[in-house]
Amino acid sequence: MTAAYIEHRPRSTDPPAETNHYTIVVNGQDNGTFTTQKAAKDKACADGYDPVHVARVRHLQNRDQPDHWRKDPC
Repeated sequence: MTAAYIEHRPRSTDPPAETNHYTIVVNGQDNGTFTTQKAAKDKACADGYDPVHVARVRHLQNRDQPDHWRKDPC
């Protein structure tokens, strides 16, 4: 199946903004709103996405930057 990315929101365009939710991004589309990163990851794994990449929570949103992601074993 296709890869899923767990990202925090709001996006990094506002660096001082705190994370208020997490989402699953598949093919550039947000899929769901979750209060924790773990809940979003668990849902992506349950839905069969492989691999599931979880963003390190910091103010970067560059999918091409490998150190921004950690692959999560479902």
